[in-house]
Amino acid sequence: MSLQHFSHQHPLVFIESQGHEIEKVNCSGCGELVSGSSFACVECRFYLHKQCAEAPAEMNHPFHRNHNLNLLTRNPYKTGTATCDFCRKPCENFVYHCSCKLDFHIKCALFSHSIAEKRIAEFQDIPRIDPSINTGNVTEELKKAECFACWKPLLDSVYFSPNCGFYLHVKCVDLPAEINHLFHQEHPILLQFNSQRLSCKICQKPQHRGFVYCCSLCKFALHIECATIPTKINQPFHRKHPLILQSVDECLPCQICEETTNLNDVVYFCSICKFVLHSRCVSSPPIIEDKLHHEHPFTLLPRQVSFCDACGTLGNYVPYLCSTCGIFVHKNCISVPRIIRFYRHQHRIAHTYFLDQNESESWECRFCLEEVKKEHGGYFCSKCNYIVHVKCATKDSGLYYEVDSTETEEETD
Repeated sequence: MSLQHFSHQHPLVFIESQGHEIEKVNCSGCGELVSGSSFACVECRFYLHKQCAEAPAEMNHPFHRNHNLNLLTRNPYKTGTATCDFCRKPCENFVYHCSCKLDFHIKCALFSHSIAEKRIAEFQDIPRIDPSINTGNVTEELKKAECFACWKPLLDSVYFSPNCGFYLHVKCVDLPAEINHLFHQEHPILLQFNSQRLSCKICQKPQHRGFVYCCSLCKFALHIECATIPTKINQPFHRKHPLILQSVDECLPCQICEETTNLNDVVYFCSICKFVLHSRCVSSPPIIEDKLHHEHPFTLLPRQVSFCDACGTLGNYVPYLCSTCGIFVHKNCISVPRIIRFYRHQHRIAHTYFLDQNESESWECRFCLEEVKKEHGGYFCSKCNYIVHVKCATKDSGLYYEVDSTETEEETD
């Protein structure tokens, strides 16, 4: 049996299996070592796995319905190397390419096509690993690995054995191909590769890799995890009313991260109290440790506090508490640098939560010339009694840089 493949000038002869007596060769299609059945031009030392040789020259991929993918023998770009939009590795051999700059290895295109077509039989023989049970033999590579579908840490959920050549959560293979969603009722939204590089309508973050639920006509996209979050929640730090997931036509600060929303952002919202939470902030970690900036852990406190001991600003935000020091801080203020160089002062200045009550009766910020309240702290130089508000010192990254607290003054001069 022979095959005339578009990528080679000579007919390719079918080889039943690559025996041990034959030297090891790599497939010209995928670059991997040839094993099992293959097609070959021995004269030219050109080999293709049977699967690579029989891959269609043009593919209509269910996860990319806008255009067909064309199989190319070389990099489609004049500069730079194509990167696979499934596994994110360079495409150094054959590549499935679309004019909208979507690229795949042969095996990645075929494997993801099997996921889309729900060809479950192809996955039945792949072992499933539960990271909550299988805690041994976890390599550093696995700890850093991310699922090719959702690009969340692989060890967050049950996953297929990496011996299959792919990092995939079992739940991501089982995702429905089409869903209806409250925020886009005009059309169904389809599980697709994010070829248009759209940001998620709910969390506003871009995701240039893996799958999203998408309506390409309306340029509407949702991350996999955002598509399934509840539309109504109750929170212990806002007990009066439930929070409803909705598009808000006001610019209001999130009560955890303080970031102001944009017009028509989708957030959790109480219209009565004007209380806003980003969906991403709902799952804020209950405990945060940042020993570089504070020696004790901070715990999320389920109530609102009117000021922050780190930056000294007012506002009813949900704080983090250091029970050892008795201080409340905004989430973003946990990582306030301990020591900085400020462009207006010749010495290093150190962050302090509480100013010495025995010092001068009042402190004036050397930047904005307004009072620095003793109980709120600031950045202070003990040599010169120089002080600035935290917000004034750190409002612009060009005004300061962080200094290693173990270095002496002379080492940083």
